[in-house]
Amino acid sequence: MLPLGQLVQEEPWAVWRFHLWYIQSAKLGMKEFIVKVPKEYFHLDEDTYCHVVFHDMCRLLRRKDLDVAQVTLFAL
Repeated sequence: MLPLGQLVQEEPWAVWRFHLWYIQSAKLGMKEFIVKVPKEYFHLDEDTYCHVVFHDMCRLLRRKDLDVAQVTLFAL
């Protein structure tokens, strides 16, 4: 998901852990995951769920151009 040099030098442990989980999940054929969004975060009537595609997370972590969905994901 991230270049090894960037992981070692710049990223906190949470990003490292996500990267390792991604590597294992991708090997198993997983392409996306679901995130629970508590209603309190966006003042919703009930909790909601978002599908997150690995490609979007990769672009976010590599700090590429972001679309609205990726900015919302980052805000979670």
